[in-house]
Amino acid sequence: MRKSITLIAAALTAATLPLTAMADKPDWRYVEGGYTKMDFDDNESFEPDGLTVNGKYLLNSNWYLNGEYSFFEEGNFDFDMLTLGAGYRLPVNATTDAYFGANLERIDGDVNDETGYSINAGLRSMITEQVELAGEVGYYDVDDGEATFKVGANYYITPQWAVGANYKVIDDLDIMQVTARYAF
Repeated sequence: MRKSITLIAAALTAATLPLTAMADKPDWRYVEGGYTKMDFDDNESFEPDGLTVNGKYLLNSNWYLNGEYSFFEEGNFDFDMLTLGAGYRLPVNATTDAYFGANLERIDGDVNDETGYSINAGLRSMITEQVELAGEVGYYDVDDGEATFKVGANYYITPQWAVGANYKVIDDLDIMQVTARYAF
């Protein structure tokens, strides 16, 4: 009888553990690419779209490098955005990491070219073995300094392959992305 009660208690305890107990930590070594679209709040008729490629590489247990290149087109207008930077990752618990980064930013367009910087801080969390959620705040200063906000999610089809979506706001500019990721 006592053995049955112990087995039932163990089964109930295992069944009521949070889903994050079975999830892994976010992966910091990946490349991803996909579709991106830009939306200006003050110009609804101009919404360029294009492709994006980005990645992160964890150098040791905490320091990482990152880069992103996106190009947008609409009609005769071409617009490129490049981000190169580094950051520090800090594990919060077994499934969540906080991070802080600094980046060099470059914008090349038909009208003008600008170089600046950005800083950011965020959280990445594997809420299940297959679902990662991310949120970020930052400061982006290329032409004028603006606050930034970013949210995203990735669904891991396998431990290496994921599909995801991101939404970033830089002042009156919104950038949406749908990507495929390969983690290594």
